[in-house]
Amino acid sequence: MPSQREDYLLRQLLQAAEALRRLREALTGEASAEEIGRDADAAIGELLGPRYQLLSSLDARSATALIADSRRMELWIGLIRVQAAARRRLNDEAGANTLERRAEQLEQQAAGAG
Repeated sequence: MPSQREDYLLRQLLQAAEALRRLREALTGEASAEEIGRDADAAIGELLGPRYQLLSSLDARSATALIADSRRMELWIGLIRVQAAARRRLNDEAGANTLERRAEQLEQQAAGAG
């Protein structure tokens, strides 16, 4: 029987996956880029919990080591890419490129850790 912690983690992952699906869909529609960016940030906050700011400030290798869950990493990377796409819609190429680089670095570290 799954523990309460496992149930909580599974619900957290399912909520993040649903947010990612919804935000990707919003990117193809008429939703505002500001709203998409805010919602992606909120979804990352829910996914990473109280360690959000810490994990966001760490290098990719350290962040990957602390998360140590491929599903959580995959969702985080997807949400960062949504943030990048929202920035691009706002004509913020520099911000979008920074976020894309972060996603790529995390993806490379996650692939090496897996």
